[in-house]
Amino acid sequence: MIELKNICKSFTLGGETIKALDNVNFSVEKNEFVSIIGPSGSGKSTLMNILGLLDVADSGDYILDNINIKNLSDNKLSEIRNKKIGFVFQNFNLLTKMNAIENVQVPLMYRGEKHNNSIKIASEYLEKVGLKGREKHLPSQLSGGQQQRVAIARALARKPRNYTCR
Repeated sequence: MIELKNICKSFTLGGETIKALDNVNFSVEKNEFVSIIGPSGSGKSTLMNILGLLDVADSGDYILDNINIKNLSDNKLSEIRNKKIGFVFQNFNLLTKMNAIENVQVPLMYRGEKHNNSIKIASEYLEKVGLKGREKHLPSQLSGGQQQRVAIARALARKPRNYTCR
């Protein structure tokens, strides 16, 4: 479950304060599907960064699975992010010197998965997204759609409880 209460986030650009988020309130229940839409500059990316624990709000409360993340340490936020949130970034964020299977393996290894098991899991999810036979290809050797599917496989292979698509 995700619950936001009065979330605010501002940035200062050229001496001007810009409110990216101003008292945002909403919740997402287990198994509920939500889309966040709006015009460019409306705060969608800022909101997604906060939901994904990549940034913190200036004020307000963010409760994720009954835990208020407001006062958690960076290490605890990283642990929660690794276990509970799957990311599919708009630009994919694939590591250019790693092949597809290695890109899917990275978060599994951070989680403490054994090397051989991480290869098995990564292979399974690359096959699920239709990339069997492309495991050893670098991102530069894959089409944009294939890179996107590697990013999706990376997010899903960790079996997070919450998914954040950016």
